[in-house]
Formats: sequence, structure tokens, C-alpha cells
Amino acid sequence: MKSFARLLAAIAAWICILLPATGVAAEATGMPIPAANERGPRIAVVIGNAKYPSGSLANPRNDATGMAEALTLLGFQVDLKLDATKADIDAIFRRFSARADSAAVAALFYAGHGIQVAGSNYIVPIDANPRHERDLKRDMVKMDDVIDDMGAARVKLVFFDACRDNPLARSFSRGSARGMAAPVEATGTLISFATKHGNTAADGEGLHSPYATALLSALKNPAGVEIEQMLRGVQQSVKQATNGQQEPWRYGSLDGDFYFKPPDPADSSRVSQAVVDRAVEEATRKAKEQAEREKAELQKSIKALQEANERAIADALKAQRQAGESAVAEALRRSNEQAAREREELQKSMEKMLKDALDKQKLAGAEAERAAQQAGGRPATAAGSREPAPLNLASVQPTPGAKPATLADSAKAEAAGDEWEYVATDIYGKKQTLIERVKAIVPGAGVLEEFVLGGRPQVEWVFDNKPRLVGIPTDSVMLFAPSWSGDNLDGLAIINPSRCTQLAFVTGCRVLKVAVVGDEKITVPAGGYDTKKIQITLIFTTDYGDATLDMSVWYSKEHKRMVRQSVKGRHPMTEAHVNSLYETMELAAYRSWARR
Repeated sequence: MKSFARLLAAIAAWICILLPATGVAAEATGMPIPAANERGPRIAVVIGNAKYPSGSLANPRNDATGMAEALTLLGFQVDLKLDATKADIDAIFRRFSARADSAAVAALFYAGHGIQVAGSNYIVPIDANPRHERDLKRDMVKMDDVIDDMGAARVKLVFFDACRDNPLARSFSRGSARGMAAPVEATGTLISFATKHGNTAADGEGLHSPYATALLSALKNPAGVEIEQMLRGVQQSVKQATNGQQEPWRYGSLDGDFYFKPPDPADSSRVSQAVVDRAVEEATRKAKEQAEREKAELQKSIKALQEANERAIADALKAQRQAGESAVAEALRRSNEQAAREREELQKSMEKMLKDALDKQKLAGAEAERAAQQAGGRPATAAGSREPAPLNLASVQPTPGAKPATLADSAKAEAAGDEWEYVATDIYGKKQTLIERVKAIVPGAGVLEEFVLGGRPQVEWVFDNKPRLVGIPTDSVMLFAPSWSGDNLDGLAIINPSRCTQLAFVTGCRVLKVAVVGDEKITVPAGGYDTKKIQITLIFTTDYGDATLDMSVWYSKEHKRMVRQSVKGRHPMTEAHVNSLYETMELAAYRSWARR
């Protein structure tokens, strides 16, 4: 809000400045736009010299003629002379001087050769032939003398299109220089050179020189254009027409504003709007510059503050190091020792967990061997005689605040905390959720996993890339276990065989036959998978004869997981028990907590 108020104040100030500069009164006063304050005639001398014996020029005659016509239309009494000799120029300026004292405006336009010697500028008549610097006052006309001849005219204007390369300059042994010299500036006299002092101007390839072309164009419609503004436009036009090679220059100043044609009072509203527009533009520019300066100062202050803070911190750290390096070292040593103790305790805890799991497997394996020998069939489990090796286990707990992985991640290497969620549906539509969870990665042994049903752990086992069936407390009774990725199913065995004897009237179970019946692409809630379809037949020994359990398993070797499983039970004694045991189980979701 403060910045906006400052901008409005700046706009108001610039309007106050610019309105007087254009001769425009505020509309609120009701005053008309005044004409230029001139009392007396406008007189002008226009000279165009082209036919020099050496170094003739093409355009000065056209330039002078065009300028004389333009000034005449603007109310000037013009004395025009083309290809003037020294005598012609002396005579024309004698008449000019006699009339200048009573004139309101006295103007000179000269096109032709000009020369500077010893810091003074000279008009070169067409018959000039100086042999020495002493000949200058006899053969040429000094520009300072011409300005003096303008007498007491209240406005003196000089347009000098005479900065061409002059062949006469080579006639002097010293004192001459390239282009024209900067004139003596005075209030009340405005001098416009076709190019800046020390440079040369082009004669032009068209009808007029570049400078005369721009000046004549500006004088065609000069109403309401103050002369300084007009000459700035001429400067830009010449610079653009010559690709920056030539740039007109102004010297001196006027005491007030001058218009070749006064502003039309009917255009006051347009002029006022232009003034306001310029004021807004100027005020906006200055406000932007001020904002940039303030921004730079603020950034500088912030940088200085940051550097001071950094120095203070560095000094504090240096003092701290000097005063307490031994304390820091002691604290670091204790921290390292504590971390080492915690790692050692975690290692021991994980090794104990693995040992307990493997001991249970060995015990279960021994029981299965005995049961198989008694039943005379295939062993219910593989021997588990391997001793637990020293371990470096991953953490069992999921990462706090972790998010589930995408299902595509299940093809990656397993990590502690990974979970596979299955949904089991029986013939009555009852659903149960079973989760397989990785507890630890066991280098050289396999993957320690647990099976969780209804939120309660049921079975825990180290799976070692061999085909296994694991007993679970659902109607499926058995589940094709994870981690197998081989081609041979001959070693298929049952782990946790005590599950069989937990069923009513069942005294044991064994694998009767197993076979891969083909490849099949299936879609489950967890996604689409390429699977091997496996048919398994189990025999359950009961008090009333043998019952058969037929399992169809769709298994993804890429993911080392069962994707779908269906189970049907058959009993030869009664048709009523044909579907007494029936359940489907599908992979519903996968979560990888350790990698999130």
C-alpha cells in the first residue's frame, strides 16, 4: 500500500513537471493552450554549397532548397543562396545581421563542406582556396562570427549539415582535425550538427542527406512539438537510417520552449493525455528503479547478516573444539560402544530366534519321519538336521511410518517385514485372511517366515527353496509353501504335520501324487500373474478309512509364491462327504514395509 501511494505521488509530481514543459495548462483552470511567445519576424538564411572545384557534393542544393520551402511555410522570411562564394556569403550575412536585432527568431541552415582548424569551425565557400591558416579569415566564414551576426534575436537556431570529409583539410600542415569542433554553448542559441563533433556525416545516396531527410520530415507537421523533442526524433531517425554510423548532436539551449508551429488549442486534451502518459511511464520507471535499489540493498544486508552469522558460528565451533575436544571424543566413544552393545544384543536375539525355529523344524521333521514309517508312505517332512549358522539378520520390525509397496515390487528380493495377504473362501462364503510374513533373511539357510491367521501367528518355518506343504487352520488344511523356484516336485513334503492329527478322526497324512499340468495366466485381486498349475493329491488316514484331499495350485515361480489354490475333499464311504472339505484361496495384496 505504501509503495502504491509513493507511485501515485511520483506520478502527480511528474505531471506537475511535464505540464509546464509542454506549454499545456491544467484542464481545471479552463485556460487555453498558449502559442509560442514571439514578438517580431522570423528570419532565416539557407545556403547549399555543392559545386566545389575539388570534392563536389550531390545533395546540398536539394537540401537547401527543401529547407527554404519548409521554413517559408512556417512563417520565416528566407534568404536562399545556392553555391555561394565568399563574397555571396559576406553579403547575405550583412543583410541578415541588419535584420536580426528586431527578429523574434533567427535561423541558419547550411549544407556543404565545413572544416575545423585550431578548435574553430568554418563554412567553406565554393571558391575557397586557402594555402595557409592565415588565409582562413579571407577565404572562409567562421561559424562563431555567423552566430554573432544573429544579434539580439530572442531565439537563435543553427542547423549545420557540414561535417563531410573536406579535401581542403589536407592543405594545412597543422591545426585541422576530422569533422567539426564542439561549438561554444550559450543560452538562447540552439545548435544542431548533422553528427557529433569529431565525426563526419554522410552526403546521402538519395535526394537529400540523411540529416536533411529527417529534419525536413519533422518540419512537415511540427504542430505542438517543442524543438528539443523534435531534434531528439531527428537524432533517432538518422541513427536508424545509418545503422548507428551517424548520430546528430545538439549544443546550447533556449530560454524557454520554442515551437515551429504552436500547439493547436483543440488538441489540448490529447497533449494533456500524452503528458499524463509520460508522467505515468516516468514515475513507474523511477518506482521500479527504486524498488530494484531497495531489493539490492536488502539482499546486501541479508548477505552481510549471513556472513556475520557464519563467522559467529565458526568462532563458536572453534572455541568449542578448543575447549571441549576431549569431551566430544569421550561422548563419541561411549556412543560407539553403546551402539556396538546394541548390535551384539540384537545379533544374539536374532540367532536365538533362528535356532529356536530350526530346532522346532528338526523336531517336527523327526515326528514326521516316525509317522511316515508307521504309515508306510511318503515322509511327511524333509529331514531338518542342519545346524543354525552364525547370522547377520535384517530387522524383523517394519519401518515406522512406512507405506505399502506396489504389487509389482513383489518380484524383487524379499526383505524382513514383507507381507503377502491371502483371502480364503469356503463353500458357505465365509472368508478368512491369512498373512505370510517374512521375519528374517537367513544367509545360507533361507527365509524365516510366519503364517498369521486372524491376527495370531500359527506356523513359523525357515523355507529353503524346496517344495513344501504347510498345515494351516483353515478348511484348506494345507497350503503350498513359498520360496520354491525349481523344476522338481519329487521332494514335496509336509511341514507342520501335526495339523493333520488335529482334524477329527484323522491319524495321519501323506502326499500321494504331485504333477505340473501346465502353464496358465490368471488374475487375482493382487494382479495378473504367469503361473504353473500343479495338481496334488493327499491321503488322510482316518478311523473309518482313507480320505482324499485334491489340491489345485497356481504358483508363480517368478515371485516364489502361491497365487491361487483350491481344495476339495473326498471320502469313499459316503457321497455326502464328497464336498465336505472345500475352499479357495487367492492372493489379495502384497506389502513391503522394509523398503518404504
